[in-house]
Amino acid sequence: MSRPRTAALVAAIARHATPILVAQLASMSTALVDTVIAGHVGTLDLAAVGIGSGVYISVALAFAGIVQGVTPIAAQHYGAKRFDALPGCFQQSIWLALLLGAVGILALAFPGWILHLSDMSPEVEARTRAYLAVLAWSLPGTLIYRACGGMLNALGKPRMLMFFGLATALLHVVLAPTLAFGWSGLHPLGVVGCALSMLIDSVIMAVLSLLYLARSSASRRYQLLAGWQAPDTRGQMELLKLGLPIGMSTFVEITSFALIALAVSPLGPIAVAGHRIAGNFAGVCYMLPLSISIATLSLVGQAAGAADAARVRKTVRAGLILGIACSVAIGLLLWIFDRPVIALFTPDPAVQGAALALIGLIASYQLFDAVQTVGAQALRGLKISARPMAIHIFCFWGIGLAGGWWLCYRGVNALGIDALGLPGFWWSATLATVMASVLFGALLRYAVKRLGTLLGDAPAAA
Repeated sequence: MSRPRTAALVAAIARHATPILVAQLASMSTALVDTVIAGHVGTLDLAAVGIGSGVYISVALAFAGIVQGVTPIAAQHYGAKRFDALPGCFQQSIWLALLLGAVGILALAFPGWILHLSDMSPEVEARTRAYLAVLAWSLPGTLIYRACGGMLNALGKPRMLMFFGLATALLHVVLAPTLAFGWSGLHPLGVVGCALSMLIDSVIMAVLSLLYLARSSASRRYQLLAGWQAPDTRGQMELLKLGLPIGMSTFVEITSFALIALAVSPLGPIAVAGHRIAGNFAGVCYMLPLSISIATLSLVGQAAGAADAARVRKTVRAGLILGIACSVAIGLLLWIFDRPVIALFTPDPAVQGAALALIGLIASYQLFDAVQTVGAQALRGLKISARPMAIHIFCFWGIGLAGGWWLCYRGVNALGIDALGLPGFWWSATLATVMASVLFGALLRYAVKRLGTLLGDAPAAA
């Protein structure tokens, strides 16, 4: 069996990653739309959207990580040509999505468990609860759509995700303000209208993605929705064994940055605003290596399923090359154009200064972020997720959050480092990313070498 060259694998990963990147950026735009609408409705509504969307995203992405444990499982089945196993693992992921969706509805519709941790006015809390009470019902549809997306990635057919993402974003741009402001003679719903728009979007996208998997030429041959299976303990345990650590890793990465906003609130609004702007930049930059890493996961899983250790090794190398090159490029652009871009977010010189003090750090850690992101997803393609979760917890909660608080408010007297304020968190985040890249690189090298030893580094028969 011929083995593709590294350059060909780089091109294959880029083709796979491009629609994923577009879909992710389109998804991010819905949060921006809600923020703009809420800002025009009123300050209290803007605060409610800021708090409510943060809670929803944390729960939704953590649960989506669990559901997307289907991707490495299905990718290895696909690579091994065990096509008859694909319907079973996909249908089990849908059952898991429904179960987690029900749990999420309860958690979000009754959010007192998290809202009491924040000191907010009764008016903001009431609006936040109303927003989440509707938004909670979008979770099952969102998770079903994520399961479908995970299957398309496993099959190496992610192109439709781009069109689904763009369609969702465009529908939300029209529907959310219509419901929020009461256009076309409707009763204005305020921020609840934004949540209702998301609910409608999620139902439509879940139905369309299931229909696409059932009828499209890309997946019809695998009969993914035929002979529907009941929930199966073995199938669910296989998904949870991979998915729970992935979901936890996702939760750690989200909260490691989200909690900084709460931790720096005693420093005042300028520090919080500066962190918010810097965090937006970091989030957008992260989408690029994340898309490449998801594509790498799928191709690594297929190669591992085919028992082709040499191809696994080349795919990992290709993913790292592409991820590092793209992340370094975006880091350089961010560093070169930092002032004009920040000026678009705020005219306040103090806030601009606070954000500018962080841009150099964000640009500098892009290389390491690419290594740790691609490394973590490549390991998941090999069905290794527990150890990556441990690395994420140690680096991002331990070094990043705990170390950041110490540098922010205490400093390191033994080294002559005074309390750094807001930059202390970002210095720690940078150190955490560097450490994660080293640990993931070492673990990935060991895992690939061990796979080669087990398989004799020989490709499977054609």
